Amino acid sequence: MTNESFKQQNSTASCNNDTGTVVPRPTGGISYNQQSIPFNSVNALKVQRLDEFHQPVYIPPLAKASLKAKDEDLFPLMDKVQEFLASDRQVMLILGDSGAGKSTFNRHLEHHLWTNYDKGHYIPLFINLPVIDRPDLGLITKHLQMHDFSDNEIQEMKHRHQFILICDGYDESQPTTNLHRTNRLNQKGQWRAKMIISCRTQFLGPVYLERFAPQPTDRYSKRRSDLFQEAVIAPFSKKQVEDYVARYVPLEPRPWVTEDYMRMLTTIPNLMGLASNPFLLTLALEALPAVTKDHRQEL
Repeated sequence: MTNESFKQQNSTASCNNDTGTVVPRPTGGISYNQQSIPFNSVNALKVQRLDEFHQPVYIPPLAKASLKAKDEDLFPLMDKVQEFLASDRQVMLILGDSGAGKSTFNRHLEHHLWTNYDKGHYIPLFINLPVIDRPDLGLITKHLQMHDFSDNEIQEMKHRHQFILICDGYDESQPTTNLHRTNRLNQKGQWRAKMIISCRTQFLGPVYLERFAPQPTDRYSKRRSDLFQEAVIAPFSKKQVEDYVARYVPLEPRPWVTEDYMRMLTTIPNLMGLASNPFLLTLALEALPAVTKDHRQEL
């Protein structure tokens, strides 16, 4: 697919009036009657994924534009993803340290897109890369087969639908290839998709763009930098930590109230710095009451 084709398709993006969500709607003159063959299966997948979603505490992450961007130049990550979906870019890389909340954001994004999904929109697929055998080949087909789509349904979807691939855990699958290139996404007769892919910052090498940015189809063409975008998830701010604790406490009976947790997070040396990582913050909140109780008994 040419860049101009993608641009023309994205120009038909619709907006959910209730949420302001930009929802790309494919074009191509395909009637809904023609799409009806796989629609029941797609709708069943939507219901399944919405039912399976469980995220009791979610704090929208902030991010910066690249690893080299200033730490203070932050923006809401969801806003930047929505801009990507409404643009003619094809790949967005989401980076972050271990425990920064990449998978949490990806699952929230999938739920957000399914909630706003309607017949004819891009189909969102959350793909856990480590469970896919050889994700460098037949990625979408393998994922749909895992969800019990028939071969006929998969072929129908390949030729009539477009997708948003939310590829989680690139580093955990230990790949060595560019998944966009090896799966021939957006090439003539192939799957048409936008790819959002997450990776640990620590996994990157000095030339990591070669692993993620769309590559030319022949050796004489240059890489299209305008088809690629990235964002780096920032550590939690103190305000985000406070918001997280305030939502965490009411989930079940706790020995402390919000103020108790915040007092301990701010008074124990270096603990607030660790708490800026969502994963470590959760562990700290679970452990703090018992740890401080044991410490007082020892005294």
